[in-house]
Amino acid sequence: MAEPSTVALWILSVIIVVANCSVCALVCFKKTLRTYTNWLVLSLAVSDILTGGVLLPLLLIKPTSLVTGYVVTLILLFGVANICAVTYDRYVAIIKPLLYRYLAPKFFKRAISISWLIPIIYSVLPLAWGTNPSKTIHIVYVVFLEFFGVVVPYIFITIAYVRIFRQVRRSLTMRKNFESVREQRKDRGRISSDAQVAKVFCIVSTAFLLSWLPILYLTTVYNVLNRPDLLPAVLDTISLFTVATGSLVDPLLYAFLRPDFGVVIGNFCQKNSQVEGLSKKPSIASSSC
Repeated sequence: MAEPSTVALWILSVIIVVANCSVCALVCFKKTLRTYTNWLVLSLAVSDILTGGVLLPLLLIKPTSLVTGYVVTLILLFGVANICAVTYDRYVAIIKPLLYRYLAPKFFKRAISISWLIPIIYSVLPLAWGTNPSKTIHIVYVVFLEFFGVVVPYIFITIAYVRIFRQVRRSLTMRKNFESVREQRKDRGRISSDAQVAKVFCIVSTAFLLSWLPILYLTTVYNVLNRPDLLPAVLDTISLFTVATGSLVDPLLYAFLRPDFGVVIGNFCQKNSQVEGLSKKPSIASSSC
């Protein structure tokens, strides 16, 4: 009989795939959501689908397999790269709004390509030395992965969001002092919307990092320090739940905090409730019988 934690993780895997597939469907089929930012959101959602549909099942079925190690590296880098892409998109949109319309069409295609190509190249490098964890080059590889694949990008992400929120505050103050009441309301609404989107991606970035910290710790202890005695027995299970939670948080944040997604989901729910209400009304024929 399967353990309750295993069953729960399989259920989470299915929910993650369904929720993130819903995000992709909304972006693809709703014209109002087909923005450059949301195409980057779709790319991030695909990496979350891989987490729920590929990574978690592999970690449950073959946790010590070499293939699982490649997939862990691949999906970790997919997530970091896509988060960097959406962060840069919001950075340019808020810090350089006049250039954004010109830069966005070129940027988002390159960003999506790089977000998927570089992780694939980096994750297969261990094939060159037979993925032998005892070799010095593999230890160096893991250190580079954690430092340049996680630490350095998150330093830039943190700096970017600090500058974004400072710019938002500065813009609101300037418009309050120099514009009319009508213009203030219009610009304040636009800036507040940009700030809300930036806030969502800031939370997404933080949640992703926190969700992967246990696996990063496991990797460091096993492959760099070679000190398995430093690992609590329960940490393996905890790491699976944190990764699953990180991939599940994203679509929930889009649904409840993103203004554009909220409008589309609200309209969809309203239409469904209206259709359901009409279907429950008795017809003339049925009332006369």
